Amino acid sequence: MVGKNAFALLALLLAASGLTGCTSDGGQTATKDGSGQTGNGNSPDKPKSPVTLTFYDPTAKGLTENFMEQYGNAIQKKFPYITVNYVSSPDTNPEGHIAGMITAGETIDIVMTADQNFHRLIAPFNLQYDISELIKSERFDLSRLDPGAVKAIQALSNGGMYGLPISMNHFALMYNRDLFDRFGQPYPKDGMTWDETYELAKAMTRVENDVQYRGFITQTYNFAWTSQLSLGFVDPKTDKPLYVSDDRWAKFTRNLTRFYEIPGNALKETTFGAVGNLFNKDKVAAMYANFIPSVEIPVNWDVVSLPTFSDLPGVGPQTLLSMAYITSMSKHKEAAFEAVAYLTSDEFQMNISKKALALPITSNADVKKAFAQEAPLLQGKNVRVLLSNKPAPPFAPSPYSRAAAQFYERTMYKLGKGQVDLNTALRESTEEANKEIEKLKSDKK
Repeated sequence: MVGKNAFALLALLLAASGLTGCTSDGGQTATKDGSGQTGNGNSPDKPKSPVTLTFYDPTAKGLTENFMEQYGNAIQKKFPYITVNYVSSPDTNPEGHIAGMITAGETIDIVMTADQNFHRLIAPFNLQYDISELIKSERFDLSRLDPGAVKAIQALSNGGMYGLPISMNHFALMYNRDLFDRFGQPYPKDGMTWDETYELAKAMTRVENDVQYRGFITQTYNFAWTSQLSLGFVDPKTDKPLYVSDDRWAKFTRNLTRFYEIPGNALKETTFGAVGNLFNKDKVAAMYANFIPSVEIPVNWDVVSLPTFSDLPGVGPQTLLSMAYITSMSKHKEAAFEAVAYLTSDEFQMNISKKALALPITSNADVKKAFAQEAPLLQGKNVRVLLSNKPAPPFAPSPYSRAAAQFYERTMYKLGKGQVDLNTALRESTEEANKEIEKLKSDKK
């Protein structure tokens, strides 16, 4: 699932974005622009003592050269006093690796991972650190960042800021142009509703030359995590799953399962890869709601905005953030902040945006306009739609959201195969999630 290793699997959208400001003039207050200039009276040319910052990436066997090319080299060039030390998890158990590093007395200065990994990789080890004072002392202008991203981080941080966003991503609707041409159906359009998409999926689902073509597929876990209804998985006050008590879960689930009830479009697959291959490799899926691919795929594809609910016009999916968390154990928090702030500078972001290595986290219109201008694989594709719909508000996070989400995904596979009805699916998801939450609580004692 993308959510579990977003920093690796969403390579297309995992670079940084922009922050600008101005230097002081005649005693006026200025904001830090990520270039080393500040309005606090400090000289940007004053030598600083050399420091080494350890960046931790939970990606299994992440490549140092990839990280340095995207981030490290730029940081070291901008701040010669900083040496970047990149560490990644040796396997698919980053929790165990982090625990081992802490036990061995090793320091992690910055953890780079998805926002949804906070309760998995940050909070359990007390690595969270509120950088609000650093934001204030460094005169960092939060208003320049995407407001939805800032709100999501504040919700995760109990009103504070446990890190800065360095990239973002969200769902869109990809489609196979060749299949629509073959079957004589109109291409999907920006601004479609789910009802319109459902009718199109019915028209595209068929058997031809003994091949079953599927009208619509998606990745349930991420689809639910970034839902347009801002659905929380667990009540943060009671620690109880919300699948039954929040009626919107039934609405969301019913909208999805009706696609799988189309004859020939039942969900047979049970893994992330198998579902994706229907579109990316086998070319039998007409429409695929997911993140756009980070590498070339052998499909003549294009993309439109994710369809919307008719009663929520213009509301897109929630944003998935890639974060830089400055840790509580870092002995060089000011230097770490300077490095991370640079990863939100317009200077850094413009280059990344042009190459479509990230969706811009900044509100800067010029940076957004530059998206994909120098990305050969995306030329001629409607990728600017990724910046169109207003993202849905973030759901209220819980330490047990991830635990509950996995049971919804498992039940959805059963529901997609017609093995259970909707009410049973939501009840089973609730029961299994309750058991897991109680177990996790017991393990903490």
